[in-house]
Amino acid sequence: MTAITTIIPVRNGAKFITDALASLSRQIILPDEILVVDDGSTDNTVEVVLAASNSNPAIKLLKGPQKGPGPARNVAMEQASGDIITFLDADDLWPADKLHVQLQRLNKEPRVDVVSGFIRYFDKLSRQKLAPADDSRINDIFHVHLGAAVFRRSVFEKLGHFHEDLLYSEDVDLLLKIREADIPMAILKHVTLYYRRHENAMTTTVTPEESKSFNTAIFRSIMRRRAAGIDTPLPPFSSLMEDYK
Repeated sequence: MTAITTIIPVRNGAKFITDALASLSRQIILPDEILVVDDGSTDNTVEVVLAASNSNPAIKLLKGPQKGPGPARNVAMEQASGDIITFLDADDLWPADKLHVQLQRLNKEPRVDVVSGFIRYFDKLSRQKLAPADDSRINDIFHVHLGAAVFRRSVFEKLGHFHEDLLYSEDVDLLLKIREADIPMAILKHVTLYYRRHENAMTTTVTPEESKSFNTAIFRSIMRRRAAGIDTPLPPFSSLMEDYK
């Protein structure tokens, strides 16, 4: 039976992480292991996570290196036991059918190693539904985001873990490496992540550091392809999109 690990890096996420964990607990298919990596919180995040673990033994709290989301995820990757690796940021949520839909697609074609989907951006949450509120501003798009995808463990065994010098765009770096390695991937036209817009989100505004990290990820991709003697651009992500059936 396939085991699923979900990795959540968090720093000062006490305000939102209860919602994130609740969205995992109401999945049609439940994660077998939820690794929450506290990366130096100074609020009561640790207490909130420990309280949640009392009612959900799948939740395990790990100590992060206090170097950002990428290194924190790497700490969890070293301890993850799942055949399927998934990610969620502490301020986001999963739709209830996320794992069911994506694992169904993953199992339909064993050669596919990554299944992603669309992201629903929102600004108001219905806690009763654990979904964007009826009066929330929403926008459904495809964007590179770890929380929208599921990965076979073999992807990381082949490509390695996250670059630890990227504070941002470590997800962009990973997806570019996946495309360069021609790892089979599908993108479902189905919402697989609820992304919460709020003033404290890391990517609310584009900072110089964020731009630098993004440009570094793109530059490294170009250099890798150039070193391999490839001078053609990567096919667009739209070429991987398919209707959810």
